[in-house]
Amino acid sequence: RFQLCSALCLQDPMPRASQNAVIPEPSSWPCRHLLFDVHEAVVLGSSQRTSSQTGGRTSSPSRETSPSRESRGGTVGTGEPSKVIDVTFLVAGDRKLRLERFPPRDLLTWGPCFALIDVVADQFRRELIGGARVVELGCGLGLPGLLCASLGANVTVTDLPDMVGSVEYNAAACGWPQRVWKVVGGKNAGGLDVEPADSNHKGTLPKLAYEATVEELNLSENSLTFRRLTGKGPDTGSVQVKRFGGADLMQRTQERPLVDGVAGTVRTVALKWDAEDAAELLDDGGVDIILCSDCVNEPLYGQSWVELADCFEVLCGPRTSVLFSLQRRLEDGFDGFLEHLRDSGFLLQRMASQSHGGKEVLVFCARRRTASERFAELLIRRANEIVERERAKAASFRR
Repeated sequence: RFQLCSALCLQDPMPRASQNAVIPEPSSWPCRHLLFDVHEAVVLGSSQRTSSQTGGRTSSPSRETSPSRESRGGTVGTGEPSKVIDVTFLVAGDRKLRLERFPPRDLLTWGPCFALIDVVADQFRRELIGGARVVELGCGLGLPGLLCASLGANVTVTDLPDMVGSVEYNAAACGWPQRVWKVVGGKNAGGLDVEPADSNHKGTLPKLAYEATVEELNLSENSLTFRRLTGKGPDTGSVQVKRFGGADLMQRTQERPLVDGVAGTVRTVALKWDAEDAAELLDDGGVDIILCSDCVNEPLYGQSWVELADCFEVLCGPRTSVLFSLQRRLEDGFDGFLEHLRDSGFLLQRMASQSHGGKEVLVFCARRRTASERFAELLIRRANEIVERERAKAASFRR
């Protein structure tokens, strides 16, 4: 028994993809996989946007254009230049992403986000290319989630209701439609009648087919101006959302059709850290990877990490990897968070240790214990109990 327990103790507690992880020496380089270009560009609105359709699937929008966001404030659609960040993701075929909303801080302050991206790109690239399902909690700008999608993952990015608008904004600017509608009326009539979006257009447009999906460009009372994503119909136009009498002709949908030239999918969800709300994310299936960047900071967020850990427990399946990063701060509560995860049955491994702007940044991987690991722990615990009893007997005999 003691030989068996000794052998089990020597086994690696994380025998999966991360078992050969090498913790790099602290580095001040912001991110090994990203190039940044901060500049000013004119962010166009829906009336200026152009799109094309190929083979029933939409080509990605120009990097100088983005969906309608006039109602979200700022200078969008005014023709005035505003600061944007173009991010080149080197391991995704130099895929370029555009951030049109970001905090007015130096890039070096994004250390936890960059450290997390390095670990994901280095050690989980194969899973992402294979279409892994990723959920990012407390996403902020959502850069880690967007980069996962650019490799081919199906990503759900979440944040508080008053914060999720930024990542929705950025996802749409990168070519992933966010405000998607589906035709639910006109089945027996061959689809819905479409009015030209351009008042100068002459002639009639074909109908928008039943179950076609479109991206919202503008919504004014009962009129929806759209760009077609899937199904038959005109590329753009305007349709009625409800028929006379109140029956739905169009409904919002959580479907995110694939877009030509843009890998993966991105869906934004408003989510407070609540176990019951997090469980609704499982309606779309299990989660392969959970991401969380710099969300444990007691002076700023209090002990909200307890609810964050509850979400981990709900979303984690037997093969789910949880990757989280943070910048160490005075009395940040991170040690208590790690201990809470261990007590909840998670195995933890430090994946990276870096220095960004003179601040220590850590990345950890957590996952549930397997049945064999729980059995091994039971044997070890029993062995320790036997050892303690034998020591007690030996001490009693000496007395």
